[in-house]
Amino acid sequence: MKKVIWLAAFASTLIFIQCSRTTENKVDEAQESIVKDIKDEKAEVAKDLRALRDDINSRLDEVSKQIEKGNIETRKNLDNVKQDLTVQRDKVQKALDDIDKSSDETWDDIQQASRNTADEIKVEFQRLRERIDLALDSDKNDKDKPNEK
Repeated sequence: MKKVIWLAAFASTLIFIQCSRTTENKVDEAQESIVKDIKDEKAEVAKDLRALRDDINSRLDEVSKQIEKGNIETRKNLDNVKQDLTVQRDKVQKALDDIDKSSDETWDDIQQASRNTADEIKVEFQRLRERIDLALDSDKNDKDKPNEK
């Protein structure tokens, strides 16, 4: 009888250990999946921000070239735009730095802040593009006018 009790206890222990391992494996798999999802989200948000930063840098290069060529009024307008673009680029860079420094625990807050920054910068960047285009059109129209004396 004691053998049967010991055998039952041993079998119960093995079943419990097996169930425990299966549960632990499922928990580990879920944690790994969450970590992978967070890394993927970070990469996606960072990719969007880098693309935005690259667009801003390209526009800054273009503006800098036009400043050298333009008339005084155009240069003044483009200098203001250049300063605004630089501020926007710095905000994007800060968001990228925050993403790089974020831990998995702080990611939710950083992610939302980064997405908000990206949305805000995109709107501002579009507005700055329009200002650049207006300044360049104004400069072009001034050059096309014949000199009046």
